[in-house]
Amino acid sequence: MFVTVNELIGIPGLPSTVQGLRLTLNKRASGSPELVRKREGSKAFEYHVDCLPEEARRTFMERHYRQLLNNRDNGKERPVSARAESSRKSDELQLIRQCPALLEREVGSLTTKQKEIAHARATLALYIEKLRDAGMSRTAAVNFVSVGSRKGSLPEHLMKAAELANARKGNQPRRSRYP
Repeated sequence: MFVTVNELIGIPGLPSTVQGLRLTLNKRASGSPELVRKREGSKAFEYHVDCLPEEARRTFMERHYRQLLNNRDNGKERPVSARAESSRKSDELQLIRQCPALLEREVGSLTTKQKEIAHARATLALYIEKLRDAGMSRTAAVNFVSVGSRKGSLPEHLMKAAELANARKGNQPRRSRYP
């Protein structure tokens, strides 16, 4: 992932001026063509995130992922990836995709509450995929959303989806890996 100097302004651990930031990044990249490139259609240079100090990289990536989550386009234009799976469930899913009548029958048998829960879970899965597309591993993306929902730091629409997707019966306290 490549970033411009302007995208890095205000990140702790980096110089606060554009000039100072540019000098620091040039020094850290040491002219390596894998770490520095000229942005297409612009005079600006882009630097690979590996040029950043570890703490600054973590801060930038977290900010980048939060911006992705705050972006409310649900990725509807995202192409569906064709992953080859031979399990029975994926075969059933493929059949339902091909036959709208089967889909209608399956959806029609769900209660309104089940439909709302399914929609909330699909929303969370969509945002996890968005984070994966941005370079996060699946486990890290799930943990990012999970911890964010526990801390209450996700955008409001995702907090509502997480609350609904949990769909627990009763008031049993859930056990968590995170305090």
